[in-house]
Amino acid sequence: MKKTLILLLIISLTLPLIADNFSWFSQSDSRWNKDTLGSGQSSIGSSGCVLSCLSMLLNAEASNPHITPDRLNDWLQKNGGYAGNDMRWQIPGEIDGSGLGLELVAQINKKNDWDFLSAQLDLGNKVIVKVAGRRSHWVLVVKRDGDPTKASSYVINDPGMDKFEERTLAHFGGFLAARSYSGNWLGEESFELESEIYVVPVQNDEFFLYDINKLPHPADVYVTLQNKLPVEISGYFILGLFDANGKFLRTVDYEYATVLASNKVDLLYELPDVSPLNSEKQKLRIVYSKYFSDVPSMNDTTKLIDKGIINQTSSTRR
Repeated sequence: MKKTLILLLIISLTLPLIADNFSWFSQSDSRWNKDTLGSGQSSIGSSGCVLSCLSMLLNAEASNPHITPDRLNDWLQKNGGYAGNDMRWQIPGEIDGSGLGLELVAQINKKNDWDFLSAQLDLGNKVIVKVAGRRSHWVLVVKRDGDPTKASSYVINDPGMDKFEERTLAHFGGFLAARSYSGNWLGEESFELESEIYVVPVQNDEFFLYDINKLPHPADVYVTLQNKLPVEISGYFILGLFDANGKFLRTVDYEYATVLASNKVDLLYELPDVSPLNSEKQKLRIVYSKYFSDVPSMNDTTKLIDKGIINQTSSTRR
């Protein structure tokens, strides 16, 4: 018999601060704003709104590797994605093969066609729209929340901002044209924690070895994740430590894994010290990212949030 600490987390997926689980990229980001856009003379910073919106879509699509505006721009330049500075709208969907991931499925050039926009979102598609009130600026519409005939009901990710803030189409007074894309979107329904997260410290008879050397008590952390999408998902599953208010404190450990379509994976992490879970009521959460990031960022991660914790420090397990 050995004593264990069992931390039971019932969790679901969500992205912090970002609308409907989609990453946000700014076209003015210093990592790519000076890069030449397409085959013209403009830069991503000045004219890369469409490119940035498509990067948001591809970064949230399970079949694709991690995509940023500079990476997508480079691929499009090599694969006929531009006519000058103008996007050839169907080409980005070929980055992962025809019919596999992102696909252009519908388009219109009609002002404030709310029936089209609402219907595409209801199908699970995401729509890039040319907004009113600005010269040739495009934003990503990620969801509807309210009356389908009102611009204020459509939540957007605007790549024209230097810093993310929540916006709806009401900010621009509507839209002038739209392009709709389908995909296997990474979001709240992508993963399910099928079994408990078990935090298993060292056995009681080993405690003295750590105590006499004034070392913290480590633990193993066991996690089982279920992939609910019909395509495999690859990336980094990061074990993060969060305070009692849900603020990220630090990365504890991470595992790179591929979860096959409609399948599950067992992951094992190392927790150097279990005491914060008891004395400071800190929490462990899993963060998913297509690439490794020491600090979970709203630009590239999906955070699994617990819906309830049962912390049994004296539970017994054979």
